[in-house]
Amino acid sequence: MKQLYENVSINGTRYKLATESKITYKTTEGRLEKGISCSFDRFLMKPGKVLFVEELSLKPEDEFFDSMKRYIMNGATTILTITTIQDERTFEKELNRSINGLAKSPIDYVIGIRTDASQLTPEFIRKCARYRIPLVIAEFKTEEIWNDSVFEWTIQANFPYGAALIPDFSFLKTFQEDKIEQERLRLLSEAQVKGLDACFYQELVSEKELSSDMLKRTGIYPMKGCLASGADFDYNLYLQNSSNQVEEDQILDYDGEDPIISGLRGKLLKVNDKIVLKVGYGKHLTIHKPSFFTANDRNNKRSVRRSFGAWSVLNKLSR
Repeated sequence: MKQLYENVSINGTRYKLATESKITYKTTEGRLEKGISCSFDRFLMKPGKVLFVEELSLKPEDEFFDSMKRYIMNGATTILTITTIQDERTFEKELNRSINGLAKSPIDYVIGIRTDASQLTPEFIRKCARYRIPLVIAEFKTEEIWNDSVFEWTIQANFPYGAALIPDFSFLKTFQEDKIEQERLRLLSEAQVKGLDACFYQELVSEKELSSDMLKRTGIYPMKGCLASGADFDYNLYLQNSSNQVEEDQILDYDGEDPIISGLRGKLLKVNDKIVLKVGYGKHLTIHKPSFFTANDRNNKRSVRRSFGAWSVLNKLSR
């Protein structure tokens, strides 16, 4: 059912929204369609948060729902979670186990993969494209493995799907503490030259909100992480008279403050401390084209190289 909202404050501008599960219409001028509208003049609206969470599907049921409740209270409407694939031969089995483990999720989720660097072969990457895996984390357990690794064929196999390939240098734990940062910077520089997405290495922190650049690289944006026409209507509402409001262009909504109201695809997710959405409402999101929207790193401008219209057509054709 279509919902109409007036006086919606987004980044300091007042909008009028017409929504269903997605935002169908957004304007600062003109009139909304005929119908009963609701005013949000006391609230500030922000997009629902997208969190990065390691191995969520492996948690016992009680711990799984306790974690979900904590994420939702913090304003999360989508999870990017990781499942570990030990061997290419068990790819489908491990992936299906992860999907089944997340079937009861009350919020939407995207599945990425962590694997040993030795498994990062062209065939493995082609399987990731076949199953629409937008993020692959390659774990390097020794420095020798990293030095001997060549990714030319792997990167070619990643075209045209274009999953994000991020290195994880677990062997850094063996270095002396005062040398870890220097070595990390050296390795990230080498990884960038080798064609890996080293600039997103710092995003690999469990239960951390993902940046807009990471959402674009993995293809989650603009389906999630923004309030624009065509995007899922995932939102967080904060009282405008809060004393700790931060600058509009910061990633965080408020310093340590939970939203008053959250919504997922137009449905109420939580009100104050009460979660009202049903178990299993969350969807496994299929990412058809990672990096369709990308930031221009060359001049440090967050200019989008694609149009929402083109993305909308791609999204419809891919369903």
